[in-house]
Amino acid sequence: MSPDPSYTKTRVPKSRKLIIENCEYALKKHRILGLFEADITDAREKMHRLKEERGEGLSFTGWIVSCVGKAVDEYKQVHALMIGKHFVVFDDVNVNILIETSIEGKAYPVNYVLKAANTKDVREISEEIRRTQKKREEDYTESKENRGIRLLLSVPKFIRDFFFWRKVRKDPEFIHENLGTVAVTSIGMHAKHGGWAIPLGLQAVCIAVGGISEKPGFVGDKVEKREYLSLTITLDHDVVDGAPATRFVSRFVELLEGSHGL
Repeated sequence: MSPDPSYTKTRVPKSRKLIIENCEYALKKHRILGLFEADITDAREKMHRLKEERGEGLSFTGWIVSCVGKAVDEYKQVHALMIGKHFVVFDDVNVNILIETSIEGKAYPVNYVLKAANTKDVREISEEIRRTQKKREEDYTESKENRGIRLLLSVPKFIRDFFFWRKVRKDPEFIHENLGTVAVTSIGMHAKHGGWAIPLGLQAVCIAVGGISEKPGFVGDKVEKREYLSLTITLDHDVVDGAPATRFVSRFVELLEGSHGL
């Protein structure tokens, strides 16, 4: 008889509760899903050149957020919230970005809402993201956001459902302020090649920024090596239809390929 297989057994951290419940509500939404590529060769060259000239580079995620903010600002219906019998469309485009901190000794993604991304340029957004990333882990762990998470985790689920998740689904100002109407998550920093990921979030617009792959592409009549960014975009089908969704995505890709803000 073969010996018992070896394994480790650890207690599931309480922080997983909120992630699981978030997924449960997100799966109830009706999504339009699209996979796209954007030729960002020119944009990457400009970012490298700016870093050489000024000694400080711009945040790649910050640039993506800048392009998203402008595209959503031009097609505001895509980030509308359907609350009861009404659409709520905010002027400011608040973009949710995930940063990693520590709760209960475990890595945990915490929402950071970058406010009014449609009114800020690439440098302003980059500086704001970097200020947040530079916070020491122990300082951020003691922040108001994490204290609120601990409080949520300490109560039974039916209380979270009534007091927290109800607001997440029904209170547009709470959603806009604390979750944003757009989410951008970047897996590309962990990928060596191109590739897509399917984002699962509560926001009206969710964008997963994948890896960068090198492929041949036309530049005029010539074929050159180009860099293509993989993008997955989901939109709330309850608030926007295929045609306006396509126009929004086309504009977003156009801004990326046109090196918007650089």
